Amino acid sequence: MSNETNALLALKNAWTGAIAASERLRELAPAVNELAEDTDVATLDLEAYRQAALAHVLASQALRGLIEQLQRTPA
Repeated sequence: MSNETNALLALKNAWTGAIAASERLRELAPAVNELAEDTDVATLDLEAYRQAALAHVLASQALRGLIEQLQRTPA
């Protein structure tokens, strides 16, 4: 496998990971948007929200880092 093939596979995988993490946020969006103004924050599954946000951040940063690395790679 060539370096270019490896780079393309890495890009596709990183992109897929970022999309999957984004979809998890989208899945949680209705539950967050529908929260009543008087909802007790202590009753929320904040850990699920934290995990989804963290996964999104990590996947996005990994994708960004890979893209920056590919930009520095000589053609």
